[in-house]
Amino acid sequence: MYNRFTYGALAAVTGIVSVVSYTPMTAFASTTLTQRKNALVSAKIIENFDVTLNEQPVSRALFAKMLVMASTYHTTVAAESNVSVFSDVLATSEYASYIRIAAEQGWLSAYLGGLFKPDQGIKMAEAEKACLTLLGYTNEDFSGSMVSNRNAKATAIGLVENISKGVNEYLTYEDCVNIFYNLMKTNTSANETATRSNSTIYGKLFGYTLSDNDEINLLDTLESNLKGPYLLKVDKSLTSIIPFSRSDASCTLNGESSSADDIENEASSGDPVVIYYNASTKSVYAYSSNGNDMGTITGEITNIYYSSSSLMTPTSVEIDGTEYEVGNDDVAYAFSVYSTHEKGDKVTVVWRRDSDGKQEITAVAK
Repeated sequence: MYNRFTYGALAAVTGIVSVVSYTPMTAFASTTLTQRKNALVSAKIIENFDVTLNEQPVSRALFAKMLVMASTYHTTVAAESNVSVFSDVLATSEYASYIRIAAEQGWLSAYLGGLFKPDQGIKMAEAEKACLTLLGYTNEDFSGSMVSNRNAKATAIGLVENISKGVNEYLTYEDCVNIFYNLMKTNTSANETATRSNSTIYGKLFGYTLSDNDEINLLDTLESNLKGPYLLKVDKSLTSIIPFSRSDASCTLNGESSSADDIENEASSGDPVVIYYNASTKSVYAYSSNGNDMGTITGEITNIYYSSSSLMTPTSVEIDGTEYEVGNDDVAYAFSVYSTHEKGDKVTVVWRRDSDGKQEITAVAK
């Protein structure tokens, strides 16, 4: 749906200007750790954590929670267990419910003497067994040395991609991001021999889809919680837009790592800066006129070109003599006869370079 706002009223209240909505992101040829983590955080499979924890071991208790949040139980788990399943796990523990479910489902096992050892690190072999069980594998699928054979299976199906740990080594936060990300893009045991597709992968449970290169489609995942775009005013801080502390924000400017200060400085120079944010991952995506493959442009509409088959549908817009393709239906509407934009008007637009190298408009500031 195309949303219309009154410029004066909105700007007076918020200090920002509404923009026709469209994604600020482009397809990823490969994924970074941060992108994989953000995809899992958006689905609430893991909680956001500081990068300083990347190399720190993850406890069995926390891994139990990750398992439950990556399972069909993620919407039904109670906040408190009220049941002490293991002598070393109090019923009042924040992890009690997760540990109980993980144990009952056979994802994680107890130690001799009925101890769970919640504070001990999670070992590679334990994580492999748990994730393979989530995929539908059972003990009957592995003969001989189960630990070795599970490790071989996990390796063969890509479950432990980007993880360089032996079966008895403890997994770090970074390792856990990788194993759960891999879990989401792996075929279930019932579909092991099938070509990977949106309907065969485990991540179907969370609505994940595959990109053309068989990675999780991060665009769909991250955009599900994306807000924007907003136009940052010259005299305003990012805090006038984002609902979290600017000091906690992970920022990019025109696709490159940046900071809140850099983004605000860009806006203070008078350059139109468009902001998108994801509150769950505390990510900020900013775009200015200095971008090479995506950015903003402010200028006068010098022409609007329409399709020869439909005089009601604009196909490109000329701003200050430079022609830009229309990138989506919202933009087409913004420059159609049904909107107020016409030749001679001054506008700010967000553009990106398409696969053919052409510049296309993806959003229009109001």
